[in-house]
Amino acid sequence: MKKTLLLLFWLLNLTICQGQSDYVILKNQSTITDLITTYKILPSSSTTTELSETELDLAKKASLEYIKDFNAAIIEEFKKRGERKKYAKMYQIDNLGNYKIQYVPYLNEKGEKEIWINGFCNDFDKDWRRKIIHVFDGGNCYFTIRLNLTTGERLGIGTNGYA
Repeated sequence: MKKTLLLLFWLLNLTICQGQSDYVILKNQSTITDLITTYKILPSSSTTTELSETELDLAKKASLEYIKDFNAAIIEEFKKRGERKKYAKMYQIDNLGNYKIQYVPYLNEKGEKEIWINGFCNDFDKDWRRKIIHVFDGGNCYFTIRLNLTTGERLGIGTNGYA
């Protein structure tokens, strides 16, 4: 009986945890500065801020909805061009459980909280929990999302291209 309960508990835990991505919240000024100056991703007026659990949950939920719409738009675009659906998959964002994710919260020039989300499936750089991972190409193994958490506005989404 005890073994059965332990097995059920283990299976339930496995089911709940499956598909969740490994993530980190990067909120230091050097990260913001890199995204402004080196990568030219954030506006120059961006400043650091905290991210509460509620805001993180909001960002996760909003990004899932954004990804669903993005993936549907990719399929539609390929259909319009008469291209095969299987090639559209190369540009769609896959199951988030397959990615490591960096969340970077910041304040815009109006003082509104925004977040830059960086997803990647290859953690070749073991410092990914401390510094931004930025690569060219790599297709849908790499994606970024920007959201305004204050207004709910979607600011941008995309995957990398292929060489």
